[in-house]
Amino acid sequence: MTIKTLISVDELASMQGQRHLVVLDCRFYLTDLEKGARVYNESHIPDAIFVDLHSQLAGEESELTGRHPLPSAARFSEQISNWGIDLNSEVVVYDDMGGAFAARAWWMLAQQGISVRVLNGGFPEWLRSGNKVTQNLPENIVTRVPIEVSFPWLIHEEQIVTSFESNQYILLDARMKDRFNGENENMDPVAGHIPGALNRPFFDNLDEKQTFKAANLINTEFSALLGGGGSDLKMKTTNLPVVHYCGSGVTACHNILAMNYAGFEAKYVYVGSWSQWAKRMVRMLRL
Repeated sequence: MTIKTLISVDELASMQGQRHLVVLDCRFYLTDLEKGARVYNESHIPDAIFVDLHSQLAGEESELTGRHPLPSAARFSEQISNWGIDLNSEVVVYDDMGGAFAARAWWMLAQQGISVRVLNGGFPEWLRSGNKVTQNLPENIVTRVPIEVSFPWLIHEEQIVTSFESNQYILLDARMKDRFNGENENMDPVAGHIPGALNRPFFDNLDEKQTFKAANLINTEFSALLGGGGSDLKMKTTNLPVVHYCGSGVTACHNILAMNYAGFEAKYVYVGSWSQWAKRMVRMLRL
């Protein structure tokens, strides 16, 4: 399956008003869970639907999960239907953090076979380009027949543990280097990273305007990190897929987006990520 990745603000502007277009506003702020709705109500792209990452793109956290586990398949199927999305839709998702949060929606929708792209540069780029914004809520959202949902690109904690013995995956951590190196940790009870993981901070996919770097540059950077150039990536020469993770399975999706944009095949996320792994380490220390 060919995975679509990015759309420019000019392309989205030219699609405004088309019947099958669905735009999702995924702005999210980890330290203020209500802010996304507030900034959406202040202004958003016309006809965009607000998406609450914490409650609509994630299930409830427990002692055994990471901070943003996936919702149940049934719940997400209903949510997709309520957004007016079906398999004929053209979906565009955006945020104001270079796609850091919109990429989670993109990843969840893309594996359902839905045509979905991330707005390159997001809401700031839309504003810089002089496009219209509104405070009006979208009207006449037509609830669609629910589609069957599954998450074939989801990797579980047990699979990561098994991989230590069977060498099934290459792990790639999307967090900032200080958190990866255990030098700074203000979210989880343990600092550091999963043993053997490589680090690619998701912000490295972006330029100073928080739009994506050129695809060939991202290709070169991932090639160097993963061991080779072009088709000689370690992930291909060893037949090992890359499994992406981060703090809670959100910004990991940004690296998947970037790799596909740059011409590589990538799709797997360990959604529990470091927030689940740190809980595992705490439990082991108590034994």
